Amino acid sequence: MPGRSEKKFFSWLFRKETPFVSDEIRQLYIELSSKCNLSCKTCARNSIVGLKPSDFSLDKMKRLLPMIEGLPFLERIVILGFGEPLCNPRAGELLKLLKGTGKKILLVTNASFLEEKISRLIINLELDSVFVSWDDDISGGGKAVRRGSSASAFKSNLEQLIRMKKASGRPFPEIGIEVVATRSNYNHIKDIISYGRWAGIDRFIVTNIFTYTRDMKDEILYTVFDRPEIDLKKMLKKEISENSLTVASQKADTDRNCPFIERGTVFITSGGDISPCPELAHTHNAFYFGLSRTHLKRHYGNIKKETLAEIWKKEDFRTFRNSFLYFDYPDCSTCADPERCHHRTVDIKDCYYNLTPCGECLWAKGIVLCP
Repeated sequence: MPGRSEKKFFSWLFRKETPFVSDEIRQLYIELSSKCNLSCKTCARNSIVGLKPSDFSLDKMKRLLPMIEGLPFLERIVILGFGEPLCNPRAGELLKLLKGTGKKILLVTNASFLEEKISRLIINLELDSVFVSWDDDISGGGKAVRRGSSASAFKSNLEQLIRMKKASGRPFPEIGIEVVATRSNYNHIKDIISYGRWAGIDRFIVTNIFTYTRDMKDEILYTVFDRPEIDLKKMLKKEISENSLTVASQKADTDRNCPFIERGTVFITSGGDISPCPELAHTHNAFYFGLSRTHLKRHYGNIKKETLAEIWKKEDFRTFRNSFLYFDYPDCSTCADPERCHHRTVDIKDCYYNLTPCGECLWAKGIVLCP
């Protein structure tokens, strides 16, 4: 048996984390806009460095479409980014073009722009899924998170979309609600699910917050090595049994698997830059269990200059993806002394000298979920 020092030195031999790494692009995220009409307290936009709000242009989409046609393993396209996609004035036209590819389309929106015209377009296009977000008191009794909208406007738009879907007689889109659970709003989650069930929602997701600003660091409900004080799955046991409801994990001391690497993900920013996932699309500040961090963006090319297939095959992109074969990143959540982490606070590298913050990824822990 190797001694303790030998085991540490050859730690890769003992790793249990061996996630699947896709050789093909199977999932495409498109940021139709980096603009937003709201100012939610939980949003990464509050900490993105040098954000220049822009829209995904028609010219870029026309360039992208033949690239999509050349991806035989592509399973779905997710319209999600760090802005509200329907802020793009040509969103309807772009959605039509994407639906024409024959791929599954999932739209994530804050529901502010689901007026009759755009809702009718969504129904007529038969988008596969539409997920809306809501994190406050659904009765309108307070705004702990969402600034710039109201519960009444949200419910009016959502109920109209559901009515139009029922009137069409079509099975699609599947309509879902996602809630970001925090210490300030967890007591509203049951009411949100109850309302959604009444309104005709098909699926629910309850995820955790990734804190992007210092004033949100005390809002987390997940833990390391301890039982969560507020156990969401226990609290929502009845709701889970009665609905199609997915509740995120609250335990950080677990094995990891990257949902983006496994699904062969490419994230395209509104400017056309290519990243492996949403977290690496923009440089931003973050507070990992209350500890200040800088998460650097990681771009591998731009669709204005290269095709998706060319960028995917680049050696540096391939090397990055292959680093997940044995999850070649430290597990920062189980670090013995994270407060004194010189690498992540000064050098912006982790203990293995990786520049990306994948050792801190809450998606890999199942703590943060996307539709």
